[in-house]
Amino acid sequence: MANNLATTGSGHNALQITQQYPAERFNLLVPMQTVAEIADIHKPVMNVVQISTNPADKEIYEQEKATREWTGRDGQYHPAKPAGWALTKKGLNKLMRAAGIKILNTRPVVPTTCQKCAEVNKGIGRPVNCGACPNKDVKFEARISVPQLTGENIEIVAHKEIIVQDVTDGMTDNQRKEFLKFRSEMCETKAINRALRAAMHIKGTYTLEELRKPFVVAYLVPNLDNELVKQEAVKHFFSSAQEIYGGHVSEARRAIFIEDDVEEGMEYETPGQPITEPENAAYREMPEEHPRQTQQRQQEAAEAALDYDPTICSECGAKCSNGVVKYSQEQFGRTLCMKCQRAIGGNQ
Repeated sequence: MANNLATTGSGHNALQITQQYPAERFNLLVPMQTVAEIADIHKPVMNVVQISTNPADKEIYEQEKATREWTGRDGQYHPAKPAGWALTKKGLNKLMRAAGIKILNTRPVVPTTCQKCAEVNKGIGRPVNCGACPNKDVKFEARISVPQLTGENIEIVAHKEIIVQDVTDGMTDNQRKEFLKFRSEMCETKAINRALRAAMHIKGTYTLEELRKPFVVAYLVPNLDNELVKQEAVKHFFSSAQEIYGGHVSEARRAIFIEDDVEEGMEYETPGQPITEPENAAYREMPEEHPRQTQQRQQEAAEAALDYDPTICSECGAKCSNGVVKYSQEQFGRTLCMKCQRAIGGNQ
């Protein structure tokens, strides 16, 4: 549901918002200080979003269990604490669309464990042998474009890393296998979710009572009560909003990087937690990655991590001629000396 606010001044905007959407009835995801500074050529449109509190709808999940009241041995009283619920990808996407946020891109980046390995090998003069490495850790970067009530767009950059050993500790073999199959998709989703939480100032957990209150987000539209804006709107009726009102030019966008140690509540993070299938059916039909694809992806990660010597065999560290390197890259997707090519050729 979207509501236009009649505009008689920027200060009046803030007053109207607080009166129309009181905190005791709404989760207001709008920076009120910014609202007070909105230029007269714009006015905010408020979008009201209701998040379902039925776990079966998969818009929320229980992140923290409820606790009973108790008294410690030192006599200190601890009151009962209700369960803490977090928004899922589905719930966050509802708010993202209402706030006009766009996902710019996501990309895999080199995990910290691989960076440390590369630094150690570089220090002792050994080549990085990613093709034979059993490390399954993954890390993703997500960038989103967030429209501000000042009229500009900012770029939020967030990362998420999954250290497989930490997550799978206590899992059964089948649970671990299922987790490894979809760890990249999970990691990418979590990076996006982290960026969205930071962009909209969403808390890590809410009580069910808080979630029953609708969320309110805002975006800007031209203030047609302003005669100058109205004239420009008529004059450029078929032009894009970017040309008329500005503030959405990519060159002017500034980036805000989210610290990696800022953690949010996410499913699949608790050790020993059973793994459920992803929502996207396409993930269930995705074939396992071919060993050659895995080797090539790991090789590319190593090349991005440090000064990489393409003439060094990735298996034994032997120096290879340019002709051998070219043939090996074409046939195996990585650098192998002739001896190693013959040794593993039948497995490709």
